[in-house]
Amino acid sequence: MMYSYQDMHHTQNILANLRKINMARVFKLLLFLIFLSCQTPDSEKNVKVPTQQIVIGESISIFSEALDEDRDLLITLPKNYQRNTHSYPVIIVLDAEYLFELTNSIVKIKVSRNEMPESIVVGIPNSLNKRYDMAMKLSYPDGRTFFGNADGKKIKDYLTFFDQELFPFLQKNYRVNNHKSIIGMSPTFGPVLEAFWAKPNMFDGYIVLAAELAITTTSGQTVQERVLQAIQDKKRSKSAIYIGKAGDDLKRRPKEEALAYVELNQKLENTANPNINYKIEILENENHYGMSISGIEHGLETIYPFTTWNIPYREFWNSENPADEIEKFYNNLSDQYGFEILPLEDSFYAAQNLLGTARRLERQGRTKELEDLIQLALKYYPNSVELNKYSEKVKNQLQQ
Repeated sequence: MMYSYQDMHHTQNILANLRKINMARVFKLLLFLIFLSCQTPDSEKNVKVPTQQIVIGESISIFSEALDEDRDLLITLPKNYQRNTHSYPVIIVLDAEYLFELTNSIVKIKVSRNEMPESIVVGIPNSLNKRYDMAMKLSYPDGRTFFGNADGKKIKDYLTFFDQELFPFLQKNYRVNNHKSIIGMSPTFGPVLEAFWAKPNMFDGYIVLAAELAITTTSGQTVQERVLQAIQDKKRSKSAIYIGKAGDDLKRRPKEEALAYVELNQKLENTANPNINYKIEILENENHYGMSISGIEHGLETIYPFTTWNIPYREFWNSENPADEIEKFYNNLSDQYGFEILPLEDSFYAAQNLLGTARRLERQGRTKELEDLIQLALKYYPNSVELNKYSEKVKNQLQQ
């Protein structure tokens, strides 16, 4: 087929027009894509790129010859640990995959309100199988076992791990003192109770959550009977134990279980060793795992009771020399627990601490008392930036 010049010219015009149309469409498409890229969905408008991670501790692993395996440790250090110089009590948390964060939160709140000392919290997480390694062999009268095939043989290995491996590791790598507490729940209360009645000097505080009292141990005695004997033992040194159970659990237990809690309290009322502070309770309206919140809180209150930790800051403030009264109170508190307990440097929205007292004395114009307080505070916290600033301020005021 032959094409004339006019045909070719007509075809070129058509192609040129098509190019214009296509370029216009491409241009419009590009504008549309740019517009979309500049839009943010409503659900993402307030989303910000995180600038830092929230960290509550560190995770490390150590090899245990007693357990013949590596065990992970979760460790939370107190606020300002790196710049402070004193040592701290330690709280061992079994079932750390579930109870570690909870324990840290409760400790943080109680510390900030002067209800217990700052502490190093050490968690030992477990897989499900490792958890039942810590279970006691508990049996009903008809021969049924409570924790399935758990034979309780590894409990002593865990106590060896704590005593000969974990504690030396912590003492070597962290500023821990001689005061130690332990928390266990359901299967993992095995080492807690075994330490309480067989190794009474291993820990100072014991928190037993979701405990079983009416079931028989391998000794032939029930848990209730063994706890009773241990708390009645007048030769035991000072310690504290909390045992708690959810009311909901009792709905699925023989009636003897609830009765065991009542009887244990009745028998201990006039026979307990006065050196042992104890609390044994049923937490009504709580379920098996939900009771851990109140249980840990009540357990720490058993180790550090309100009657002892009623710190009278208002009396300090109204005294002639607040520094002397604070020092005297905390020296007595330290003597009761066997390790140095320091007044808090500062705390969340509270004045019942050293810096809060300093600010109060400054407002009242009590410069001499403020000077004494700052000197005491710097003895406790020599590297505190705020306290050193206060020290310079007071020196300048006294020189004027």
